[in-house]
Amino acid sequence: MGYQGKIYATNPKGGEILGLPVYRSLREIPGPVDHVVSCIPAEETLQLLEECREVGARVLQLFTAGFAETGEPDRIELQRKLVEMARRSNIRILGPNCMGIYCPKSRISFCLNYPQEAGPIGLISQSGSNTTYIIRSAVVRGLRFSKAISYGNACDIDECDLLDYLADDGETKVIAAYVEGTSDAQRLRQVLTRAASIKPVVIYKGGYTEGGTRAASSHTGALAGADAVWDGLLKQVGAIRVHTVDEMVDMLVALLRMKPPRGLNTCAVGNGGGASLLATDELERAGLRLPPIPPHIRERLKELIPLAGSMIRNPFDASPLLGAEQARLLDTAGMSGWEDALREARFLRGDKGIGDFMAALDDWPELDSVILHYSVDSLPGTIRDWVLATGAGPMIVAAKECHLPVAATVHFIANEDSWLPSLKVQKLCIEAGFPLFLSMRGVARAIRRLIEFNESHPELLKSLREEMASG
Repeated sequence: MGYQGKIYATNPKGGEILGLPVYRSLREIPGPVDHVVSCIPAEETLQLLEECREVGARVLQLFTAGFAETGEPDRIELQRKLVEMARRSNIRILGPNCMGIYCPKSRISFCLNYPQEAGPIGLISQSGSNTTYIIRSAVVRGLRFSKAISYGNACDIDECDLLDYLADDGETKVIAAYVEGTSDAQRLRQVLTRAASIKPVVIYKGGYTEGGTRAASSHTGALAGADAVWDGLLKQVGAIRVHTVDEMVDMLVALLRMKPPRGLNTCAVGNGGGASLLATDELERAGLRLPPIPPHIRERLKELIPLAGSMIRNPFDASPLLGAEQARLLDTAGMSGWEDALREARFLRGDKGIGDFMAALDDWPELDSVILHYSVDSLPGTIRDWVLATGAGPMIVAAKECHLPVAATVHFIANEDSWLPSLKVQKLCIEAGFPLFLSMRGVARAIRRLIEFNESHPELLKSLREEMASG
């Protein structure tokens, strides 16, 4: 990551690794040591902690596993002794059984391929693998992190400490947390109440089923607690609860990229009658409404979309608009790239332009939001490529001029033949700061949660939008 500070490799065998001299113990290191990362066996960590005390290290991060999460009495006792010794020595422990810290600004990471650019999300996660899953899922949607902390068993530094820290962290605008349990419910409630009054907080409580509770205990030794209690707690403090990693990332996209709709009335605009029907089911299941089109709006749209092969009602099957006219103009102009097409005004305005279609929706007074969706797998290959290259791109560009909140969804991804052509559209959304979703269920649930959060915390969301706009 390009870390600018001193790095000391330490191992009893000595030698050299990656061009760094290897010291046989912390005592041999010539300079001050602030932060120690342990990958040694659990039974040797008490001796390591003693060395940390001798050299004045302030933090010991235990990547090392094999402590209380095993459920074995001797390993539970080992973890207890470690904490007792650390507190006597005024040393903080992160972990054990954790990946540690990812902080782009400080160039610290536990994975090679994380972005070096910082962002507004502060993430804590009790699970190391889920930390990586969340980060990678968010990165492909254009999101970035101020810092992410995998804290494992939480024998010392726990979710309360980390949430309290992120609440005051000026680089963090939204807090995301994957939590399996807590050992101090009263303090957690106090910390969450304060954090959620300052910033949006998105919580994924892992282990909410009976089997999941058992798995949480064996994973990080967490005291998971009853799901109904957690549900009540998160509602009381004003945190946004999600139930999957995908839902967490969708919610972060909505909070950071989408203007909150004023109400539940939406319309779905996409390709394919069947895909539009499925989109309707997902939207209404989430509690959104698809109102009928006013007659005067429908007449305007009939001038823009041929009746054959389309559905001019809500939802819209706008297949003829998503590719046919653009393909004709491309052929006339002799252009080979869709990037050139996007720069041509005629793709956004004109007698049968996508821009006019979006403008008509903008004049629909009862409408609160628009969802553009592209069911990539529902079209034959050649037509699919035209739709994505010459229809989806211009519609997203035109949607930027729309006053209504608009989200884009690229869904039904079955294989690389569908995924690869969709990447240009996804890239365009990300570069334009446009809210991008990968399923209709995801966008529907995220928008519904965004509306509810805006109703209960309007000033908080307004402040977030202002900070993001100025940043």
